Amino acid sequence: MFLKLLSIEWTRLSHRAMLWVTLAVCALYTGLSLANFYGSNPVELSDGTLKMPGIAFDLATPLDQMLILIPFLVIVAGTMLGNDYSQRTNQHWLMRASRASSLLARFSLLSLLTLGLQFLTILVGALVGFYYKTYIYHVPDSLNINWLATIAAPFYMTLTNLPYIALTLLFATAVRSTFFSIALGLGYTQILENLLAGIFHGAGWTKWLFTNLYFSATFLLNSIGSRAVELPTTILSPGLALLTSAAYTLIFLAFAIWLYRRQDVGG
Repeated sequence: MFLKLLSIEWTRLSHRAMLWVTLAVCALYTGLSLANFYGSNPVELSDGTLKMPGIAFDLATPLDQMLILIPFLVIVAGTMLGNDYSQRTNQHWLMRASRASSLLARFSLLSLLTLGLQFLTILVGALVGFYYKTYIYHVPDSLNINWLATIAAPFYMTLTNLPYIALTLLFATAVRSTFFSIALGLGYTQILENLLAGIFHGAGWTKWLFTNLYFSATFLLNSIGSRAVELPTTILSPGLALLTSAAYTLIFLAFAIWLYRRQDVGG
């Protein structure tokens, strides 16, 4: 039944323009950001003043910059669950599946979408880098790449995005509104967290903010090029950041399911 719910939610999501806008924006942003680097330094890259980066740079850099994905995930998550309250479609599906399964199917689909976007980012980065090195600068591509680290990267970067999804689903369950769940999600992730991180910069507790967990995990991306980089003291270790992201996700999901099971969805 869970797989059927997943299929139904995918069918519904695939008919929403926001999904395809998100895919297009991520691909375009990745392509343009790398193209800007290669295109804005032609002399330095050609004469060797600036070292020509290898494939590892083309793969890791776009993943490092994918914070742009978070507001889109908040909007998609808020729309997916919030619309069920306004359109009363959840009443129909909850006659055929448990509330926990219904909510987990949405979360699972959003998680798979996030993972797919991470792989899309890697693919676009590799293609753009290959194009510039092969057809513009005519230099052999440097294969300074750890394939195992490359395969692992989309998975742990997806994990750092899951708290945003789970929190938005909790907001949507609590307020029963697409608009307010998105407003709360964006307000916290794009405004409040940035304010807290800026005002209390250097304070120990800011290490546990979502944004800093994401920033901590990005240091693992250096392993794609087999580079060792010293971690700043102001952030958590990548391993602890990933564990914290998982804990946040489970807590928010548990509260969302608990609240969803207690609701009168017909009200």
